[in-house]
Formats: sequence, structure tokens, C-alpha cells
Amino acid sequence: LLVLGFKPNKLEARKDYVKTDIFLRINENLEVGVSLKSSTKTSFHQLDRRRLEEWKVLLDMPENIFETFKEAILRVSRNSKSKFILEKDRDEIKEFLTNRLETIIKEIFRKEEESLKILMINDKVKRKIYVFHIDEVINFLIKNAREKLSFSKKGIVRLGDFITIQRKGGNGEHIKIPKTDWRHPGNQLQFKFSPLMFAEYIEREMPIRCCTITY
Repeated sequence: LLVLGFKPNKLEARKDYVKTDIFLRINENLEVGVSLKSSTKTSFHQLDRRRLEEWKVLLDMPENIFETFKEAILRVSRNSKSKFILEKDRDEIKEFLTNRLETIIKEIFRKEEESLKILMINDKVKRKIYVFHIDEVINFLIKNAREKLSFSKKGIVRLGDFITIQRKGGNGEHIKIPKTDWRHPGNQLQFKFSPLMFAEYIEREMPIRCCTITY
């Protein structure tokens, strides 16, 4: 914590909120929120999922962009092998997302939880915890996404090297609503993040501060 600018003389922890997994009381006057991501693989993991209507309001999404995303979600719901964002729509989607990257990345990592100050990534295989100042993480990811916003062959949106956007999926048999029904919980917009790829890159290249703990 000292590496990141915090000077603890007393540590206590409690849990609360949505993006904040635990709170650490650093001293009598300071309590900081921690987002904790645990992983055993360098693959992508869910970071945020919610209805497209919520993003429409939050991002002041034009109707044509909303319809493009909705059509993409429903297209994949009908056939999982279908492309998410079609080639004909990619320039328009890229321009829209590029203009709202700061809002998007702040929302998926912090939401409105201003006390959230620390991101911890736990590599369960190496038994190693990476600790970052979340403001630095957010600023780095905005820059990375702005420089490398692209699409996979299946049309999944890549916000840089470490974040993707796609249909949530997960069409469990216990859900009675047809997966092609817009109300189905699988028809949400999902943001995924690769915590170990991110942590290993930061440790190797050091574009932002990072400290590690082995256990």
C-alpha cells in the first residue's frame, strides 16, 4: 500500500457495495474500497453485465446505435455462431464507443463508488496478488482502448488488449423465457476483462505502479 501512496497504521476489512468487494480501514480517518479479481487462467472473465436500456440512458445512446446492439444481441441468441457486430456496422460502433470510453471504463470498474481506490488481482495458481491504484488502472485502460479498439472475427468488440463487449449468453434450461426473447437474462450486454493478462503485462512493462504479494 505504501507503494501506491497509502500509509496504513491500522488495517480492518468489511464488505459492501457493488463494485467494491471489501473496504480496508487504513487508519482512523481513511477507509478505502478494494475491487478483488481472482483467477486461475489468463482468459477473460465477466466484469459487468446489464440491460442495454441502462447503457442507452447512461451513454446517451442514439437510437440507431441502440438498435445495432440490440440486433447483434438477438442475432447471437438465435445462433451462437453468428457474428456479433457486423462489418457494415463496425465503423459506426467504433466511433460511438471511442467518444464514450472514459464513461464506459469508469462505469464498469468503479460505477459511482468514489471510495473504491484499489484493484487487487489474485493469481491462484502462482499464489500471487497484484495491487494497483484503480485511478491509474482506469486511465491506462482508457488510453489502451482508444489506441486499440477493434473487433474479433466473430464481431466481438475489443476495447484494447484487456476488455471485450459481447452478448452475455448463459441460456440455462431453468430459465423458462425463450433465449430469443429480449427479456431473457442472457440478452444483456456483457463486458469481460482478462485480469491475469493485465497484471502480467503491467508487471512486465510497468506503465503504471504495481506491487505484488506472494502467499
